[in-house]
Amino acid sequence: MGDRTDAALISAAGGGDREAFGILVERHHRAVMRFACRFLGIVDRHTTEDLVQDVFLNAWRAAPRFRSRPGASVFSWLLRIATNTCLNYRRDRRLRLAVSMDEDRETSGRDRTHDAADAILVAKERALQVQAAVADLPPAQRAAIVLREFHGLSYTEIADAIGTSVSAVESLLVRARRALSSVLSTTETETPPQVSPELGVECL
Repeated sequence: MGDRTDAALISAAGGGDREAFGILVERHHRAVMRFACRFLGIVDRHTTEDLVQDVFLNAWRAAPRFRSRPGASVFSWLLRIATNTCLNYRRDRRLRLAVSMDEDRETSGRDRTHDAADAILVAKERALQVQAAVADLPPAQRAAIVLREFHGLSYTEIADAIGTSVSAVESLLVRARRALSSVLSTTETETPPQVSPELGVECL
């Protein structure tokens, strides 16, 4: 059963096949974890795991209603559910998230004071800056940039995941990249780095 396509698995899951859904979860759990971590800027693995559990619970409940669309995929459908779950969490826990991000910045600042020449700490601080900058983007821009740069989704898949058009995705990405370049260039005298999957090292 492990070699079945996502479409076949979600179809079986829609009919109540828990084993098929379990394979789908195993196949995409790590990627959904990464998305939630990067989208919210959370470094607490337990919180992220709870959110991802909610994502797959909602996916199980919605499986009977799944309908494929041209250019979309089961994975982009899962990320649409993940986006909505993360947005709900952010609305409900906005204050807690802001406090957590402030603590991360304070901690990284103390590390630099102790050993400014340590390359590992510098790289970690830079990764945290990128993570914080992404988390500060408006929700739609944040979702688009994470799905494109960290997960490599096509514009069509991103549009499916966040419920918009391909042209809107193109516009969101342009604005997100411009905003990130502006924020990150304030801490770099040279060309600001590109967002890449290697950054955001706290997301496992």
